Amino acid sequence: MVCVHRQSGRYAGHLELHPDRNELGGTLAPDHRGQGLGAELFLADAELAHGHAGLPTVRAGTATDNLPCRRALERAGFVPAPGPARHTLPDGREIDTVWYQHEGTASTCTRP
Repeated sequence: MVCVHRQSGRYAGHLELHPDRNELGGTLAPDHRGQGLGAELFLADAELAHGHAGLPTVRAGTATDNLPCRRALERAGFVPAPGPARHTLPDGREIDTVWYQHEGTASTCTRP
């Protein structure tokens, strides 16, 4: 899902939801970072996962040294969770990772 900044109408980032893995993610455009929008992005993704995809728990991983992302996840209500300690990026690089999870309430929508 593409995210657009309300005031400017410009591209601000994107959300990803992988219901088959109960995982979500997102990225903010560089000119929208440092404004507290990361927590808003992750909370919107969690609400989508819980409320529309019917996932009671969703997880998100990030690079261990990506402190802004970790803080945004925590501000959005995610808590540390077990997960793989390493992740291979699409370009083949491996990074150390840390995982978080978000618990939701029962969905009003059903999964197909």
